[in-house]
Amino acid sequence: MKRQAIKLATALVGLAGLLGIIGLIVSQDASALLNLLLGASGGILLVVAAHILPMMCSALGWRAAMRPLWSAGFGTFLWARLVRESANAVLPVAQVGGDVLGARVLALHGARTVQAGAGMLVDLTLEFLTQILFFAIGLSVLVLIGGGDMVRLGGLGLAVAILTGIAFVLAQRWGMFRLFERLLGRIAQQFDWPALGSLSGLHDTVISIYRDRRAMAEAAAGHLASWLLGAGEVWLTLHVLGADIGFAEALVMESLGQAVRTAAFLIPGALGVQDGAFLALGVMFGLPPEIGLSVSLVKRIRELVLHAPALLIWYLLEGRRLLRTPEDARGGQA
Repeated sequence: MKRQAIKLATALVGLAGLLGIIGLIVSQDASALLNLLLGASGGILLVVAAHILPMMCSALGWRAAMRPLWSAGFGTFLWARLVRESANAVLPVAQVGGDVLGARVLALHGARTVQAGAGMLVDLTLEFLTQILFFAIGLSVLVLIGGGDMVRLGGLGLAVAILTGIAFVLAQRWGMFRLFERLLGRIAQQFDWPALGSLSGLHDTVISIYRDRRAMAEAAAGHLASWLLGAGEVWLTLHVLGADIGFAEALVMESLGQAVRTAAFLIPGALGVQDGAFLALGVMFGLPPEIGLSVSLVKRIRELVLHAPALLIWYLLEGRRLLRTPEDARGGQA
């Protein structure tokens, strides 16, 4: 009953977000939006291809974080990153479900379950901390180019993000992941993944990863590079849509837009929230509302073109694995 209630609540929130997007489109000139996107269709494919670069940097960062415990080829981490992003972007789940699938990909490629889980949690932490730094960079640029009330609002958001980051790191040091061991054990029971529950020692494994300072520095650099390349992706999107805007403005839009998306992590795909944020940020820089909204819609198109097929491939591979070796496929590596 409780599980059904969570599913229903998630579905309702996702539906509300979808209705929010429709409302934003209707509030603008829908035909102008459609013509704008159709006219930029060739460029949008270029934007989709360009997303591979930040994804590669994130995969490299994840691989560096895992290096103290387990090593695998770059292709394995790139595939795990693609599955992880795809689930978070496409599935009607809060934006953490894909992280569990990403860890499962690593487990199915040879990592012990506790290694895959610990590596995913450390990578998620570093991604969040570097996003705070990226947010601070974007806010600093906004101060330099003049942002008015948005600077004060962003400053408040940055203060909250920093405090959250500090609390998250301290909680890990104080044993938060011992609670994760029990939580993932419950997930293992619900989804019939026995090995996911074999996470005894998760806390100690996480702490051992943090001790490799060089690995942590390389992993953080990979994620920061990914965030900055994401700003380049937004700049490319804006130019594809015909907007004459500099990289500084694009960086501010991406850093603040991603901060809003992260804050709305309980909403599947940040439906409606991300779209409204980019519309408002575009207007702040003097862009027509349909341009700012189109930036977010291009991100949605990229998710459908790149992530939906990747997720379908994952499910096909998972289904074949279940049919071939049911027990191993459900459990992965212990």
